[in-house]
Amino acid sequence: MARIAVVGPGSVGVFFAGHLAAAGHDVIACARRPFDRYVIESAEFPLDIEATVVTDPEDIESTVDWVLVCVKAHQTEGAAGWLAALCDQNTRVLVVQNGIEHHRVDPFVNGAPSIPAVVYCGAELVAPGRIEHLTSGRLIVPAEPFGQELVELFAESQAELRPSGNFATHQWRKLSMNIMANGLTALTRRKMGVVTEPGVKPIAIALVRECWQLAQAEGADLDPGNAEEAVETLMASGGDGGTSMFYDTLAGRPTEHDAIHGAALRCADRLGIDTPTIRIIHGLLDARAPTN
Repeated sequence: MARIAVVGPGSVGVFFAGHLAAAGHDVIACARRPFDRYVIESAEFPLDIEATVVTDPEDIESTVDWVLVCVKAHQTEGAAGWLAALCDQNTRVLVVQNGIEHHRVDPFVNGAPSIPAVVYCGAELVAPGRIEHLTSGRLIVPAEPFGQELVELFAESQAELRPSGNFATHQWRKLSMNIMANGLTALTRRKMGVVTEPGVKPIAIALVRECWQLAQAEGADLDPGNAEEAVETLMASGGDGGTSMFYDTLAGRPTEHDAIHGAALRCADRLGIDTPTIRIIHGLLDARAPTN
C-alpha cells in the first residue's frame, strides 16, 4: 500500500483518487472545499467510497510516496504550498496535466522527480468529490525510469496506467487535439460539432498540421501530411462533447490556453518553425481570457 496525495480533486483528480483508494492505497485529497466521499457516476467505472480530504497544507503531517498533480496547468503555482508540504526527494510526482511543459512543477517539489503523463479521462465535476464520468480513464507515461513502479501502483485499480517507449508521440498527439478542439470550442462557445462547419474545418486541419510539424521535429512519429485524416477520423466518431476550455469559458473561469497553445508557440520559436494558425488562435484566446 502506498501513501498518495492528489492535489486538485476536480473531475480528473476525483477519478484517479477514487480508484486508487478503492485499490487499497492510503489516498488523501488536497482540496479547497471538504467532501467525505468519492462518487463517480459512470456506466463503466462507477464508484462510491469514503474519501480522506485535507483543506489546508498546514494540516499535512508528513510527506508521501506519490503525488498526483491534477490542478490545471495555469493553477500549478497556486498549488505550491501543497507540493512543498507533501514532497521530499523520496516522493514521486506524477503530473496529470495537459501540455508538454510538465517540468513547471519542478520548482515546487523539493527535488522530487516529476513524471509527465498524458491523460484521457472525460468527466465533469458535479459537486465536490462527485463527478459524472463519460469516457476513458487512462494515463500514458514514459516507460523509463518510473514506468514499472507506476504499473505496480495502479495494478489493482480500474484506472489504466500505460507506459510507453514512444512517449513523445502520445504527448504531441494529445497536444494537437487539445490545440484544435479546446481552442476552437472556447472561441466559438460551441461543442465539438463546430469543427464540421465548412469555415472551421480548414482551421482545425491547419492547427493539427502545424502542431505535427513541431512534433516531427521533436522526434514524435506524426506526419503533418496526415492531419486532415486525423481530423476526419475524430469527427467521424460522432461525438459532440464539450472541452475543458469550452466549459471554463462558459463559466467565466481562466483557461489553460498558455499551457496548450502557448507551449506549442514556445517550442516553435525554439525550433524556428512558423506556426501562424496556432499563433492566431493563441492571440485570440489570450485577448479574451486571463492566463492566471
